Amino acid sequence: MKTPHTIAALLLSSTLSVQADNLTSAQGQISATDQSGRSSQQNVEKLDDQTQQLLTEYRQLRAETEQLSLYNRQMAAIVYNQDKELESLARQITEIERTERGILPLMSRMLDSLEQFVALDTPFLPQERSARIALLKDLLTRADVTVSEKFRRVLEAYQVEVDYGRNIEAYRGQMDSISYDFLRVGRLALYRISNDGQHAWLWHKGESQWLALDDGYMRDLRKALKVAQQIAAPELMVLPLPTQASLKSVTTIPTAQQKGAQQ
Repeated sequence: MKTPHTIAALLLSSTLSVQADNLTSAQGQISATDQSGRSSQQNVEKLDDQTQQLLTEYRQLRAETEQLSLYNRQMAAIVYNQDKELESLARQITEIERTERGILPLMSRMLDSLEQFVALDTPFLPQERSARIALLKDLLTRADVTVSEKFRRVLEAYQVEVDYGRNIEAYRGQMDSISYDFLRVGRLALYRISNDGQHAWLWHKGESQWLALDDGYMRDLRKALKVAQQIAAPELMVLPLPTQASLKSVTTIPTAQQKGAQQ
């Protein structure tokens, strides 16, 4: 038979056992709660990391979008300007085509006029001047030369003819298979001197022929020839000039100005 003390001990043991079970259960719940808390914290931290990553990606995408938007605006402006440039080029091409249609006949007429001028001018350097015009006429028919280059060459030929009137020149040439020294003083006078320096002729444009000069001019002509050849110092000399009336009058020509002759 159980005694009261035994019953009390059993009751206490049972109570302690229940309390221990309750404590163990509570501890298990606390542990589970802690584990759940840690898991939740990890999930929160993971979500925070994902949020930060998404935020970073969003910011990058936004920056790229803004850059692309700016780039598109810039490209739109460039394309607009290119379209305007293309329109301008198209207009220029049309104008160039119209200009070419007008300038090619103009250059042809300019060469015809230059050829006629040379034919009527004082007959100095005839082969050289005729060859220059023939070369330019051939140049106008070439497709591998630009119109601008053709026009430049034609103007250059005109400039050469202009310069002939501003300088003096001595050169060796032939007439009727005989060699002579020629002296040109601008376009004022053209002289022909024999190789021995004893005879000279002056081209008279009014009569379109060579007229023999008096022997008294030979000394000055020989000096002028040397000045033009740049083998003698420039000096003032008295040379005859052609006139419509006669060749009796003489004129003093400042041959010291080798780069220009008064007309």
